[in-house]
Amino acid sequence: MAGRIMQFSTYLESLSQLKQILKTSIREVILEHKSLSRMGSLDTKSLLPLIDAALVAEMSPVLQWDILSTEKTFQHSLSLLSRLPLAKFYAIRVQDLGAAEWIRQEHPELPLHLIVETGNHNLTGLQRWIKYFGPQLQRLVLSTELPKSILKEYSQILTVPCEILAAGRILLFYTPRKLLNLNSLSHDNSYCIEKTLIPSDQPQRMFPTIENQHGTFMFHHRDLFLLDFLPELENTGLSVLRLDLRHLNFSGTWIKKIDGLLESFDKKKIKVLKSKWPTKITHGFFRANRTDLSIERIKNPHLKDHGETLTGYVVEAVKEEHLILLTRKSFRRGTPLLGITPEGRECEILTDSIHTTDGQPAEDIISGKLYQVPHVKYVTAQTLVYSRSE
Repeated sequence: MAGRIMQFSTYLESLSQLKQILKTSIREVILEHKSLSRMGSLDTKSLLPLIDAALVAEMSPVLQWDILSTEKTFQHSLSLLSRLPLAKFYAIRVQDLGAAEWIRQEHPELPLHLIVETGNHNLTGLQRWIKYFGPQLQRLVLSTELPKSILKEYSQILTVPCEILAAGRILLFYTPRKLLNLNSLSHDNSYCIEKTLIPSDQPQRMFPTIENQHGTFMFHHRDLFLLDFLPELENTGLSVLRLDLRHLNFSGTWIKKIDGLLESFDKKKIKVLKSKWPTKITHGFFRANRTDLSIERIKNPHLKDHGETLTGYVVEAVKEEHLILLTRKSFRRGTPLLGITPEGRECEILTDSIHTTDGQPAEDIISGKLYQVPHVKYVTAQTLVYSRSE
């Protein structure tokens, strides 16, 4: 949705943080109950006064319910939600589609923010969710894996506001299993363990890893930092940039310095901000997502079609007996062929004696048919067959 003014959104965990946020232009804050949210730290007693304080400050409190639920945890979540003043929230953010469906059926009056960071990267899928949830769907939280070209396309085509993470930790891996404290049988829902995992083969990479009641979360060794692309982000048509500073020392002035960039973007300020950021940073996939190149690199180059001379494929090889060719182009008997095996070995395949699969001699070879020729040493199934001049 192009034309909207881009805004920041961030997390609220305490009244002291609220005082700092009030000094900025930020007016949307995300509140997380520890039983509803993966990284939540608030219990009901501490959550309720924060909701009221945010409303008094004329802010928009949003409840985040982003855990992936089993039936047991889902029922527990419903019990908790029944005791929360849902009407006071500006919206509710959900990731689990079962949770989204429950909100749709039980609270159609409550605006919905659907978190699609870990799936639904294609435009058709996103449009389907917009159609399904209708006017209740007020925002899509898009994946940071989408490059700016795709973000711009989606923001201009989709009919609901879109949001991405602009600064904060990048979640690499999640499991509901407890991997840091394997011997613990505790069901305490308030515990939280944070460790740094260092691969033995890459000691320069230190991955922050958290374990709590919801499982184990491993983050990238660099924080996502897109703030030096603010002008480009505004041009994409995105409506909201999320700031996740929960792992930083909030007593500093991070939030105020970042917020000032929206009003007055200054490359010098950005440079200073980056130099003082407590961890290494990355732009992630914002400029381009080239992860598909690694797939190309692991493909066997000898199994690629190398041009118009490709005549067919070997689909069966019986040692000392025959080869079965599936032809792709027509040719005449006696045409010399070159076979390139999956290992890259080049072998000559003679067609002076070529037959159909029922044993009939063939003179004119037709595209799309199976033919039998004498076996050639080293040639196996998947060998590509090319025509060549004598």
